[in-house]
Amino acid sequence: MTKRSSLFDKPDSFGWISIALHWSTALAIVALWFVGKSIAFQAEEALDARRSLHITLGLIFWLPLAARIAWRILVAHPHASGQSRLTHNLARTAHYLLLALLLLMLVSGPLLAWLAPGKAGITEVLLFVHANTALVLAMLVGLHVLAALKHLMFHEDETIARIFLPRKDN
Repeated sequence: MTKRSSLFDKPDSFGWISIALHWSTALAIVALWFVGKSIAFQAEEALDARRSLHITLGLIFWLPLAARIAWRILVAHPHASGQSRLTHNLARTAHYLLLALLLLMLVSGPLLAWLAPGKAGITEVLLFVHANTALVLAMLVGLHVLAALKHLMFHEDETIARIFLPRKDN
């Protein structure tokens, strides 16, 4: 196997690009979730600083998160060895739902930060969309983690291993 070939996804394996985008997205979502949720618990004088931190992190992570969405749309989702067609389609659908929710966050966040200030009606709608999408995204991420743990503990497949290292050709 050449080094170049392990960069890109294969029909049955993630490549280094997908793996890096997956884990950078996971870290970004966790960081943005905790900073975003902590805004409500700040003293009045610290609200703007925490909100600014959330917005700044969102700006830093925006392009890698958008790249993650674009990559998965452009590159077919690899099929796990030993996984039924139904399970693969269910997992793929859940992954695309995660990406759709992430896209909604990437749109609603900047709109909330730049378009809505001073416009009460728009602010309320965008805040509702952004906060509730974050909640649904967090729940689906939780299910994603539980499904991964299920594969790790109860199945003899390579579902977990393939998101850490590209599969080697035999």
